[in-house]
Amino acid sequence: MNAEPGDKVRLKAGAYRGRRGTITALEAGKLVVRLDDSEQVAHVLASDVTNYSLAARKAWITEPDRAVGRRKGTRLCDRVSVTLRIDRDLWQRFVELEQAGVIEDRTAAINGWLREQLGELSVGEPEHARLNE
Repeated sequence: MNAEPGDKVRLKAGAYRGRRGTITALEAGKLVVRLDDSEQVAHVLASDVTNYSLAARKAWITEPDRAVGRRKGTRLCDRVSVTLRIDRDLWQRFVELEQAGVIEDRTAAINGWLREQLGELSVGEPEHARLNE
């Protein structure tokens, strides 16, 4: 199974290390990757990218009915998968900070922020009164 145009990738080496993009073409044994949030294009080897779409295709073929997240019994800690609706401009700012290296671990950052905010809530005060300020 190989990379295909439209695959979402993260570059692992070179000047664009850490940046994300989309494969637009395959040329002379290299991938042509359009970098997210820019018009820049990188020509890279398949070994120099993490191909998220390819990983998803492989997973779908091997276990199409499997639920999201890690398999039971492989957890390092007790977590749940959640879906959140976040304002587009807020999420874009988050991604920019992540790409700049300010946010190193997405899960740890969000868990820390939630812990901080929940710790500030008073036990006797209705939560909705504080959360909607």
